[in-house]
Amino acid sequence: MLVYLDTNHWISFAKVLSGHPDGARFEAVYEWSLAAVGDGVAMFPISDATFHEVTDILRPRQQRHLLEVIEALSGFTVLTSRPDVSTHEIETMLDELVGPNPSPIRAHDLLQWGVMRAFGLDGRLQVFDEHGNDITEQARREHPGGPAAFDKMAREAELQLQRNVLAGPTPAEEAEMRELGWRPESTRATQQRRLEQEVEYSAILDREPALRRGRLRDAVAARELFIELNAVLYRGMAERGAQLGDITSDLEFNRSVFDSMPSFDVAVTLKTTLHRNLQHRWTTNDIHDIDALGSAVPYCDVVLTDAAMVTRIRQEGLDTRLRTVVSSNLMELADLVGHALASDS
Repeated sequence: MLVYLDTNHWISFAKVLSGHPDGARFEAVYEWSLAAVGDGVAMFPISDATFHEVTDILRPRQQRHLLEVIEALSGFTVLTSRPDVSTHEIETMLDELVGPNPSPIRAHDLLQWGVMRAFGLDGRLQVFDEHGNDITEQARREHPGGPAAFDKMAREAELQLQRNVLAGPTPAEEAEMRELGWRPESTRATQQRRLEQEVEYSAILDREPALRRGRLRDAVAARELFIELNAVLYRGMAERGAQLGDITSDLEFNRSVFDSMPSFDVAVTLKTTLHRNLQHRWTTNDIHDIDALGSAVPYCDVVLTDAAMVTRIRQEGLDTRLRTVVSSNLMELADLVGHALASDS
């Protein structure tokens, strides 16, 4: 049973460890969650949104307890990045619509280990020579303590990397983490660019209010394809020797085809509801939430997020059509998991 928690719910659990006055009411559900993990009843994967939001918490004591509960419940199991999820969904859609890819992409498990996998990166300890060649296997064979000692060192280094990535490095640790592929500025710049695109479109809708009353979902879907999925879609078509013109121009058919991709459906639905709201002001948290929910709502069994997102998800019927239990109430977690288990039986 996969349970996704947004950062606010992780913070509620952290309050249990910190002795915060508000933590007492979450103690029983935290103990239940630990037992559920230990008994194999539930897994609590994190996402790239978890990373972004945790690293923005600057108070060391609060962050320390937050990292402790994330490690205890998730074990650093992550939902693979939304771009990876979208790539596999597009390939599945094109396989059915156009035909199989003669050069199929490498399969990825939905659940990966390590925070770097949430960003589509490897995250494993690798050794390179001065020419940039990967000599990890050679270093493993030639390690003074033998391959087993090298493997132990690698496991410990990778575990420490997970902790450091979530906590943010000290100046002394930053250089080593960068050697392992840590590039926070690139991901933040990407998120800022994506935020600006939504802000710009919101300004267009403000100038042309009739667009909000028309086929706004179709417009948002077209933007999602062009901005987020264009390169993957074109590559998939080219590898099959096809062109977009080969897809029917029937609008209703195209809607059903692209909405058959669950993460696309979630992203377009949530962006449409936000753009339809005249009072909404876009923030980077919206981008984080939509990315996380794009992977979590279709592929997790229980999703706990903020009350506003729950309302949007329920109003649009995403929880029903994707068969996901969605709530904002952490206190009901055991009952929510029980309901999801009963629905699957």
